[in-house]
Amino acid sequence: MADEGRSAVKPGKRTYKKSALTRERIYKEAMSQMSENGFQGTTIRSVCDRAKVSVGTFYNYFSSKGDILQDIYHSADELFRVDVARQLEGKTCEEQLRTFALRYAQLNTDTGLDVMRVLFNPENTWFSKRRPMQEVLHSIIEKGQQDGVIRSDHSAASLVENIFVMLRGVCYAWCVANASFSLKDRMSEMIDLFLGGILTKSGKHD
Repeated sequence: MADEGRSAVKPGKRTYKKSALTRERIYKEAMSQMSENGFQGTTIRSVCDRAKVSVGTFYNYFSSKGDILQDIYHSADELFRVDVARQLEGKTCEEQLRTFALRYAQLNTDTGLDVMRVLFNPENTWFSKRRPMQEVLHSIIEKGQQDGVIRSDHSAASLVENIFVMLRGVCYAWCVANASFSLKDRMSEMIDLFLGGILTKSGKHD
C-alpha cells in the first residue's frame, strides 16, 4: 500500500515539472525567433518546429502568438501594482507622476532593446488592454483632480491614455534609435513637458 501511495504522487510531480519545462521551452524559442525575425516574421509553426513540440501542444499553453507576451506584461503589472505603488506613498502628485514615468523607463531599459522591438508591433493586443499598471496611474490622476492639482477639463481615463501614448512614444523612439540615447533621461524631459500641460498652478512647484 505504501508503494502504491508513492507511485500515485510521483507521476503528478513529474507531469507538473515536464509541463512547466515544456511551456518554458516554447516561450524561450518564441522570444528568440521574435527577437531575430520580428513579431510578424515569427509563426507558431516555426516556434513549434524548433521547440520540438506539436502545434496542439503550443495551444495547451498559449491561446495565440500574442499570448506568448503575457509573462512580460504580468510581471510588469505586478511590479507597478506592488513595488511602484509603495514607492509613491507620501509623495506629491507631481512627484508621483515623475516617479511613475521614470520607473516605466527603467522597466523598459531593463527589458532590453531586442524584446522591446518585439513588443512594439501593430499585432500586440496588450497595448489596447486596461491593465493594473494603468490603474495605478489612474489613481494618481484621479486623486490629483480631486485635490485640484491636475486640470479637470479632461477625464482621468483620457489623461491616462494620453500619458501612455507619450510613454510608449518615447520608448518607440528609443527602439528606432537603437538605444542610442538614455531612455530615462529622455523620459524625464518628456514628463516635464507633459506635466506643464496638465498641472494646475497649485499643482506646480515654484
